Amino acid sequence: MKEGWKTVRLGDVAQIIGGSTPKTAITEYWGGDNYWITPAELRGDKYVSKTERTITKAAIDKTHLTLLPIGTVLLTSRAPIGKVAITKIPMYCNQGFKNIICNEQLLNEYVFYWLKEKTEFLNSLGRGATFKEISKSIVENIEINLPPLSVQRSIVEELDLLNLIISKKKKQLKELDSLEQAIFYDMFGDPVDNEKGWEVKKISDITSSKTNDVKITKKGGKVWILTLDKIESNSGRLLSYDFDEENKIGSSTYPFDNSMVLYSKLRPYLNKVVVPNFSGYATTELVPFIPKSNLDRIYFAFLLRTHSMVQLFNTITVGARMPRTNMNKMKNTFIPLPPLSLQQSFAAKIEEIENIKSRINRSVADTEQLLNAAQEKYFG
Repeated sequence: MKEGWKTVRLGDVAQIIGGSTPKTAITEYWGGDNYWITPAELRGDKYVSKTERTITKAAIDKTHLTLLPIGTVLLTSRAPIGKVAITKIPMYCNQGFKNIICNEQLLNEYVFYWLKEKTEFLNSLGRGATFKEISKSIVENIEINLPPLSVQRSIVEELDLLNLIISKKKKQLKELDSLEQAIFYDMFGDPVDNEKGWEVKKISDITSSKTNDVKITKKGGKVWILTLDKIESNSGRLLSYDFDEENKIGSSTYPFDNSMVLYSKLRPYLNKVVVPNFSGYATTELVPFIPKSNLDRIYFAFLLRTHSMVQLFNTITVGARMPRTNMNKMKNTFIPLPPLSLQQSFAAKIEEIENIKSRINRSVADTEQLLNAAQEKYFG
């Protein structure tokens, strides 16, 4: 334990408050002037300044709800356990929370970061057969490292700064994604409307799906395995890389390389299209397209990601619960085929932007590593 730090029960330095849901069938309880929040509304932001629903004074009186003041640390106690945020306005909540109102020894932002780092631990405290939940008494008995207030403030300032840097860099990436899309529309127009009058070709006539001749490059004796959950929607950015022994590859995969564009036929509305930078094995839910000599793969990938093409492919899905693109219909879809030189000019512009994005991504990863190290140092 660091000098000046102590270990305390959360219940000794904070008040733990729950909530409940007024009867939804009673219309007089809903649409009032009082904010009321549910766990689903916590989406990763540090602060909450609005709620999707409001309740009336009659609902508060009948349900005996306790007002959560500004600065309350919201903590979801079930479905799921461990989401956190801080209130920027007074509000009430449903039964899915065990919230923390700090006393003068405890800084709410320090608690926010401490809980955010302890998601796995909080889930281990869950009780219940149908679904796990943490009770008020469990939260009260959680032991937390408590440094002096001045140290708490320093920790919060450091973590705030690192999170701000990451947030700004991720915003830059989104802006560069938007720039790439804007360049595509400026050069080629909407691919469904084809207002620029480009020649059109069936996808099946300008691509192939042959993967027999792919040579897999190993890294450290392992191969890259690409699954849908590793792909960011809309941008095609790879969230992480998984590597494993080649003999552990399942039968529901196929080899791919950097000559291909990989298209997710499962839930096409998620818009997951990848331009791989080296070889590996992909889930069969990703369909390989190998552009022929008159089609640039960067142009083709961006065309598939456009809003109008995503909407079009959503109309030719099969299956209600887990919709998949009808690949026969997709391959028979006509798309614009501008001159190859123009496609390649677009690809060159994109390559320049991707180089910038790559540097930003490395910077994000480095800053996230610093953040993780700081959290481990203070809360580990």
